[in-house]
Amino acid sequence: MKRMLCCAAFAVWTVCAALPAPAQEYLPDAEKGRTTPSFEKQGPSTFAFLKVTPTARVAAMGDAYTAVADGIEAIHWNPAGIAKLRKVGYSFGYTQWLVDSRFYSGAVAGNVGWGSVLGITVVNFQPPEIKETTTLQPTGTGKMVDVGDLAVGLVYAKRLTDKLSAGGTIRYVESKLGPRRLKAVTLNVSTLLHTGFRSFRIGMSMKNLGNELQLVNQKSDMPLVFHIGSAMEVYGKLGGPVSLTASFEGAYFVDRWQRYNLGGELWLKDILALRGGYKFRYDEESWSIGAGLKGKFSGHAVHVDFSYSDFGSLLEAPLRLTLSGSF
Repeated sequence: MKRMLCCAAFAVWTVCAALPAPAQEYLPDAEKGRTTPSFEKQGPSTFAFLKVTPTARVAAMGDAYTAVADGIEAIHWNPAGIAKLRKVGYSFGYTQWLVDSRFYSGAVAGNVGWGSVLGITVVNFQPPEIKETTTLQPTGTGKMVDVGDLAVGLVYAKRLTDKLSAGGTIRYVESKLGPRRLKAVTLNVSTLLHTGFRSFRIGMSMKNLGNELQLVNQKSDMPLVFHIGSAMEVYGKLGGPVSLTASFEGAYFVDRWQRYNLGGELWLKDILALRGGYKFRYDEESWSIGAGLKGKFSGHAVHVDFSYSDFGSLLEAPLRLTLSGSF
């Protein structure tokens, strides 16, 4: 009975935390048959590659990871989660994205003392090759257009108390299309709070905070997004024979409607992880699944994670593979 009450309280709190203010009214959406907020989107945004999840564990849990944030992969999603890193952690990721495009990500972070952790992140987006064409040569000039996106970040995380940690990332972002370059600097800030009620924790993050940009003759915002979520172990404890973590969060975008993410992670013998997630009110994305293995190689912890995300019948499902560990 006590476990059932705790689970019920967890579900009620997470739903209430992610819902918009009562004053916001909803109207039917004729195209999708779903509800959308009455307020209008603020406008277009640029650097769309920053919206893509770069690691397999986060994607497998349906991006409901802000309050989980207990591994080195948190450096991309909620850097406050790496504040408890004791030594040096690393992460390398590969994503087979849409239309033959690819994502490559990397991160390394280390404890520098005084409850502080410093790290570096890199995310690189490589679209498929594009032939250069002109008005006089519509079939191609024989050259390829140099395209791609890059984000390099400096991360700092600190344990403020035994229950509260905070983190931030300053990133240099660049998008190139042939000889043209679009550059910007963005800021990510986040917190992670362990409430003291069992393993219940709350995470918050604001990503891609930056200046408005001018694209040709139109102004465009950075893809700002705010996440607030909660997570807890509804069965067992992390590191035990069996543990089940449930997480839920709301995502608020500058150029999209509010969305919700639900995720779960089952650990068996602290070796094998099975994960699943679901995204609500997304255009194409819906469910996701994944798995992970944890072990030691030459005395050092090594993790391998894989995820599959469904994008409907029109688009090929993205696949992600992440290798991480510590030494």
